[in-house]
Formats: sequence, C-alpha cells, structure tokens
Amino acid sequence: MNKKLAASIRTASAVAMFACGAAHALDWNGYLRAGPGEKGSTGDRQSCFSAQGGDNTFGHGGVGRLGNECETYGEFTLSQGGKAGGIDFKTILMTNFYRPGSDIGAEKLGVNQAWVQASGFDFAPDVSFWAGKRFGNRAFVYFDDYFPINMTGTGAGVDGIKIGDAALGLAVFRDGDDTPNPGTRLNADLGGINTNPGGKLRITGVATSFSGPGGSSGAGLSLQHDQAGVLGGVNTLWLQYAKGSAEANMNFAPGNSTSDRKAWRIVESMLWGKGPLTGQLMLRYGQYGPDNARVDFSSIGGRVAYAFTRNFKLQAELGTGVNKPEGGASQRLTKFTVAPTLTTGPDWLDRPELRLYVSRFDWNGAYAAANAQKRTSKTAAGVQVEIWF
Repeated sequence: MNKKLAASIRTASAVAMFACGAAHALDWNGYLRAGPGEKGSTGDRQSCFSAQGGDNTFGHGGVGRLGNECETYGEFTLSQGGKAGGIDFKTILMTNFYRPGSDIGAEKLGVNQAWVQASGFDFAPDVSFWAGKRFGNRAFVYFDDYFPINMTGTGAGVDGIKIGDAALGLAVFRDGDDTPNPGTRLNADLGGINTNPGGKLRITGVATSFSGPGGSSGAGLSLQHDQAGVLGGVNTLWLQYAKGSAEANMNFAPGNSTSDRKAWRIVESMLWGKGPLTGQLMLRYGQYGPDNARVDFSSIGGRVAYAFTRNFKLQAELGTGVNKPEGGASQRLTKFTVAPTLTTGPDWLDRPELRLYVSRFDWNGAYAAANAQKRTSKTAAGVQVEIWF
C-alpha cells in the first residue's frame, strides 16, 4: 500500500469516527427538488404557470405543483441540542439555494432560519422561549405548495403556554430595520382546542404597524379547524381576514399596503395519506386589495396517486384557478399532469420520489394578456426528484 493511499484511508477513518461520535448531538435534515426539463422562463418558452395573482401565500394559485416547478431548490438544516445549568437548548440553522432552471448554481443562496430555543426554566418549566429568524408554525397544503398560515420572520417569542387542553404561543417580529419604514408584527397563536370528537380548532391573530412616511397599521384573524375521520381522511378548513399592513397568512402584507387594503379567504383541504390510494384536494375562494382595486380569486384542484406496487405509483393532478380584477375580465388557468413515479413506499409522504411528468396548461385570452403570453396553451415534460429527510 503506497503512502498516499494509506494517508487517505487514515483521514477517512478519522472523519468517520468523528461523525459517529458527534451523531448523537448534531442533526442534519433537508429538502431538495431538482431535475431536467423544459425550463424556459418567459414568453413562449415558459413551461411553468401560476394562477396565484396577489394572494400573498406562495403556491401556484390552486392549479398544483406536480410538473409545474421550473426551478431547482434545496434547504438543509443543522441543529445542535444540549443542556446547560439544567436548561434544555437547541440551535437551528437552515440554509437554502434556488435557481430558476435545471442547473444547480448560486443564483440565490440564503439563510431561511437561524434561531435558538430554550426550555426548562424554573419559573416556567413547560414553556419554550426562542429568538432569531424562524418559520412561525406554518400551515401547509402540499398539493399546491400553499401556506394559509406563514408567520416566518425575525423575532422572539414563547410557545407552550397551557390554557386548558390548548397551548398558546406569543411572538413579536421586526422587518425592515434598515429602511425608512420599519415594521413591527405581533402574533398570538392558540392551538389544540378540542371542539368535537376528532376535531380541533386553532385561532391565530396578527397586529402590524409600520413607522415612517406612509406607514400603516393592520390586523388579522385566522380560524383553522382540523377534522379527522372525514370520508377516511383529514379535512382542514381556514377562515381568514386581514386589513391594512397585515396579510391573511398572519404575516406582513406586501410593501406599501394602505389602510384600506383588505384580504379575506376560505381555504379547505382534504387529505388521504395512507395506503395504495392517496390524494389531496384544495378549494380556495377570496378577495384582496384596496377599495378601488379589489381582486376576486378562486380555485379548485387536487392530486391522486395509486401505488401498483410498493415502489411504483401513477400520479395525476388537475387544477383550475381564476383571478378577476375589479372592472376587468376573469383570468383563467387550467393544468393537468400525469406522472409515472418511482417511490420508496405507497403512502402520500413517502420520499424520495423520482417522477417522469407530462403537463398540459390551458388559459384564456385575459390570462394571456395579463401574463405576456402570445398563445393559449402549452405542453411540457420533464423528470423531477423530490426528497426530504
């Protein structure tokens, strides 16, 4: 054995022993979606479409994400837990990268989360305190990558204040400290309220205030009800309202929102997550905007998957979404996707999945005019891998 090879083996062994020794303390997990396909971004080359409009909650406007994600995206989390002075603490760091095409590169590198939580204090042993940048107990509809509640931000707060069977979280967030119009946001989140057999209620509130020239305040309220045992699945219903500089997702509204801006919506999701036949449906209906420029929006769509074997399933997704600006025509987009899929199991959340997809998009003339499209349909194909761990 030559000296270079021996040195390499010793180095690899040392790294392996270090990793094994540290594995109990340092956790690593993440998410990735990537794959080759038709990735054009504008005009007739565009291959992914959204009916989202200005409903500021991510997603694809209810038409679905399957075969409709023309980007490479990953986020990876390192977390370190420990104990000091009888206090349990944990530090979380999540980095991410994004590129609007097939190639993995440095189009956008960022930090999604960087925060510390601690619990076990003698005056409140069951309560958790935190500070930093974090995802704020988001609510998520996977089918469309849609977040009805998204309190992400930089702030500080407390979770787990017991009120009967329920738990209350309180938080304060800041935004734009380096701008002329910094904002402050207060969130209260009461979850786990038993309402009926198999049913729980979550009540979330937001209050916002921006200082400086043109700054405005805002407030909002969200009611979320989860019901198990509906047609063999789980039903979730959101009723949400916000005004001014607050958004219906319980975060800040888009920049320069005036006091007469209002947003309300009804969102309902059904999920069947176990067994060979799985799927998710979502319905959205609502309105947003100032008094003189309201936009009505609606969508209905879903995905169904059937596992023919443990490692092969066929998925299909259909969705249609409409945006109607005040005084304007309805902008309609419809998508249908079929995707033979290799998977590690039959359940809805079994990952990784490797998909071959074909998507068909159709839209009307009003959508084409609003989105700089010269045609009214598009067919796209590609391969995508999705994994979380």
